[in-house]
Amino acid sequence: MAESLTDDELVTIVDSYKRKKLNPTSSKTADDRDLRVYVNRSVSMERIKYIGFDMDYTLVEYKSPEYEMLCFDMVVKRLISIGYPPEIAGLKYDPTFPLRGLFFDKQYGNLLKADQFGNILSCFHGFKSLTSAEIRRQYPNKYVQPTDERRIHILYTLFQLPEIYLLAALVDFFENKNRGYTRIEQSPDTHGGVQCGDVLITYQMIWWDVRTSVDWLHVYGDVKEKTVKNLERYVVKDPRLPLCIHKLRSSGMKTFIATNSDYRYTQKIMTHLFDYPEGPDGGPHRRWREYFDHVIVDAKKPRFFEEGSMLREVDEDTASLKLGVFTGALKPGQVYSGGSSGAFCKYTGAKGKEILYVGDHIFGDVIKAKKEQAWRQVFLPVPASIVALSSQDHSVKLIRPVCLFFTLRTFLVLPELKKEVKVWESTQSLFLRLQNLAYILAEVYGSGSGPTDGGVKLPDMNSLRRALKVTSQEMEDSYPSRLGSLLRCGSRLTHFAIMANRFADLYSSSCVNLMRYPSNYLFTAPHQLMVHETNPSDSLPISPALPGTPGLTGKRPRMLTKLPRGMSIVDHDVDLEDDNGIRKRSSHDEVP
Repeated sequence: MAESLTDDELVTIVDSYKRKKLNPTSSKTADDRDLRVYVNRSVSMERIKYIGFDMDYTLVEYKSPEYEMLCFDMVVKRLISIGYPPEIAGLKYDPTFPLRGLFFDKQYGNLLKADQFGNILSCFHGFKSLTSAEIRRQYPNKYVQPTDERRIHILYTLFQLPEIYLLAALVDFFENKNRGYTRIEQSPDTHGGVQCGDVLITYQMIWWDVRTSVDWLHVYGDVKEKTVKNLERYVVKDPRLPLCIHKLRSSGMKTFIATNSDYRYTQKIMTHLFDYPEGPDGGPHRRWREYFDHVIVDAKKPRFFEEGSMLREVDEDTASLKLGVFTGALKPGQVYSGGSSGAFCKYTGAKGKEILYVGDHIFGDVIKAKKEQAWRQVFLPVPASIVALSSQDHSVKLIRPVCLFFTLRTFLVLPELKKEVKVWESTQSLFLRLQNLAYILAEVYGSGSGPTDGGVKLPDMNSLRRALKVTSQEMEDSYPSRLGSLLRCGSRLTHFAIMANRFADLYSSSCVNLMRYPSNYLFTAPHQLMVHETNPSDSLPISPALPGTPGLTGKRPRMLTKLPRGMSIVDHDVDLEDDNGIRKRSSHDEVP
């Protein structure tokens, strides 16, 4: 019995499991870190009865940068058709610049990398990285309000990578290409922009034109037609995908697709992905529809997780919608259009925690699935006696929201994780250096004195701050994007990373990584401690030489586990570029 085990016996068992995980020959789940499934909240796969998938960038992986270049060129053509200068046809997509999760400030035309609270970590105007002084002139507190939709637009999706680059390219084009446009900081509608004679173009106008052109491209343009005509060029065909879906269904789970794409496009893409001579079990060829119990197209997410839309059947021969609203139990093998997550649960009998939904869109697939379905208000009828009382006492509420409706389990697909993990592993010494520097700062601020032994000379505060800035920028420069990491900036997590931690129960670089785990696997989240529960006397770091901090050398580095007095390095407001000219990326002030 587990309750009779001694502490020593528990430690022995745990150590045995850890040694097993370190041996790749004895563990099926101990392979490369970029192929693992990571856990924010524990999920028992044994309790999952339905597993749903988004299609684009989840079941379907588009080739990068080929697909982004296709979309970028087509959006540029659309902008020219609505009046933009023909010269912008010369703009070329650079895959090393854009990074999703950025904020676009419609007032100043800046791309911002921010943390969960809106504190600015880095800032680009066009392709120019702004210095700390330039940032503070526009944002005195280095802060924006993430929920201010009138000013801030958050670019969450992989589909928006061309949009991110185009916003920067257009700001650079109008301000730096000698087209007769002059930059203005403010205009009558409080938004900055550029002006040529009597013609004013605000940054908000540029954002709106780009945003609507991208939407037009995917709804009315021929990007889908060009994609399906050249699937080998734009779509990755992963032979593990049919095996993954087959394994999930063989374990007793039911699978479904809920995609915003229309049926014609879905049919062509999925046929390509599942077109193999043999089935996953070595049997005859299987149509893609045989891998999924239900298919929902035109789901209109995130609206699908809110009030939804009309649920209708799709005629597979003509791809048209059948007459009327469907109100019965969902039929296996039938394709539906629209609907809502509530209707899906009602017509399948599934409960929220029995569903694992897999998607790449942090807002449309994960945040909305969690927020809207975690707490749904059910309005109960009010007795007549209470109605009568309310006519006399207006403080009595007639409608009473009650009860928990259901909550979906969520799995976030992060294709960027493959590169993030590799860079993170190669920058561990830099992160350790940041921890050491933060620890010294915490001690100096706390005690006002240096160490009492070893004769180590304490560096001055300015030297420590410079070292923090340089080290943070070294970490940023290690990532393939000019904007650094998707998930962090030095020691501080980005807004995107915090949203992923908060709303995604599981996350991984691909949905097919699920096949690496047993069908009854228990994904267990690490235990969490509050600051007051940590032990400030835990092992302290010994760091190698610190950049910009002469005189500090030491033994082999050990990882700092705790900071003193509840202090955290994520609380340090460290500018990544100071007023003395420490550059972010001096060789990339502009894109040629």
